[in-house]
Amino acid sequence: MIATAPTKSVRAFSVLRASPAPDLAYFRWRYPETVASLGALPRREEWLRNIWELEARWRKVWETRGGGHVLEEAVVRGAPPAGHVAEAEFDVIYAGGAAALLHASALAFRHERRVLVLCAGAFAGGGDNWNLSDEELRELGRAGVFTREEVEAAVLSRYRGGFLKFHDAASRVKAEPLWVSGALDVSVDAGRLVALAAERLRRQRGCAALEGLRLMRAYVEPTRVTVEAEGAGGQRRFFAARLFADACGTDSAVARQLNGGLAPAHVCTTVGTLARGFARGAVDFGAGEILVSTEDASEHRQLFWQGSASAPARDEYATSLFFYDSVDSPADKSLLSLFERYFATLPAYKQRGAGWRVERPTFGYFPVSRRQDRRSRARTSDERVLLLGEVAGGAGVLASRRFGAHARNLSRAARLTHLALEADLTDAGALAQIFNAGPRVAGAIGLAEFMRPAPKSAPQSVNETLNALMAALAGLDERVRRELFQGRMTLAALRRLVARTARLYPRVFARVREHFGARGTLLWLAGVAEAVWSDGRSRRAASRGGDDGRQTEDPARQFARLAATYQNGDGAGGSR
Repeated sequence: MIATAPTKSVRAFSVLRASPAPDLAYFRWRYPETVASLGALPRREEWLRNIWELEARWRKVWETRGGGHVLEEAVVRGAPPAGHVAEAEFDVIYAGGAAALLHASALAFRHERRVLVLCAGAFAGGGDNWNLSDEELRELGRAGVFTREEVEAAVLSRYRGGFLKFHDAASRVKAEPLWVSGALDVSVDAGRLVALAAERLRRQRGCAALEGLRLMRAYVEPTRVTVEAEGAGGQRRFFAARLFADACGTDSAVARQLNGGLAPAHVCTTVGTLARGFARGAVDFGAGEILVSTEDASEHRQLFWQGSASAPARDEYATSLFFYDSVDSPADKSLLSLFERYFATLPAYKQRGAGWRVERPTFGYFPVSRRQDRRSRARTSDERVLLLGEVAGGAGVLASRRFGAHARNLSRAARLTHLALEADLTDAGALAQIFNAGPRVAGAIGLAEFMRPAPKSAPQSVNETLNALMAALAGLDERVRRELFQGRMTLAALRRLVARTARLYPRVFARVREHFGARGTLLWLAGVAEAVWSDGRSRRAASRGGDDGRQTEDPARQFARLAATYQNGDGAGGSR
């Protein structure tokens, strides 16, 4: 059950539900640092309203609604309302933003499928940049969506590596900055690539990419699914396809319905800015700051910073402040309140110059996982309905806040979707295999749980635990560090990491008990064991053979074989 939002969160959100966004005078009175810092933005009041409205939508995820789950009927069994005829038919209809657009493009360009992408806003509306690895960048080209030249032209900057450093003033374990390469080394102009993909998809015969259409319902019939969308002014439009793919996030109505109304178990609340004019020497445009903490936990949350160069030629640098938390904790999850903290404490993290100004704010709630036990794994599919993106599971604690996992799995997912259509495999079991990487080891570790303070833990406990983990990782090869933060750690790496951490910091087992309790610790260990067993099984399947050129193989057999091969945790083998 979704717990009622705690007192601080209720105060922050009660007004949101009862009234429309207030005027600028209210924002200036309640959030003076935020209003002043956004003062140079030409659409300042619109940005403030957008933040306010996002908070209001997330309030629905946290409230109890009389003890029941947050459940909306987005998938309906049966025909659409009488008199509503689909205006066009496709192989697959997608709902979502960039993830949906890229998956649809790979399916259309590489496999010549007819696709439709519906986006409630604008595909490149956020204008955010992606931090990727070179491996993930190359995958965008391999998937057939962009040429190598187009991908390279979208690169804004490359780093020599990224590092993690946690506050250790009160920590029993001290750790030097931990450098990681090959994980977040490239900053990419996401808006440019998304706009290019949308333009190219619109030119592709039999395909379409439509903005300003919000998903209402998907009507599932034996031979097709009809999607109802709402446009400007409440206009309803209907489209039909053989499959429907939802990429609207872990908190989407479709994802919640498939999982009985369950909300995400953990969420990463994030605010930040893309700004220019930091003081000379305050930022290093050649290095990324993956995770940094500058203080111990307070007010039921451990705050982290992240910094990365966006466009060095334009003196643009992105910083964000965020924290991981369970959805039912007493921590205040208001974006506007966190923005106040961000602007008040930013100078202690990165000194601002006299001409410092915000180019645009960034903010959001990033779901990390769903509540589940060993008997109730999150559902990612139903008959003719598929979830894709981070909602399909397995993302690591940092992968949920970045686009790399989408890029890595692009070829694989498009190819399996094509084979499923070819073999008419539209049942829930078959569709679940498209994004199924098994209960991967990195996800089973539950790193997000250890990045927030336990109810009775000391303020320094999070930083102390993370410092111990960083000290242990420093003695392992760099590939292990990279794969941990990409959410694809192997069994062998896990064994080495646990052994080293326990030697350096025996109290780590007490930390596990603090976070999970006695019964929860047993379930946590069982989950890790299950992931370990699944990891070994999937790698054995991969070693027995991959795509060896059997192009004449029956599509159903090829789908089953490749799905088993790809279940190695990282989507390798998609098109290589």
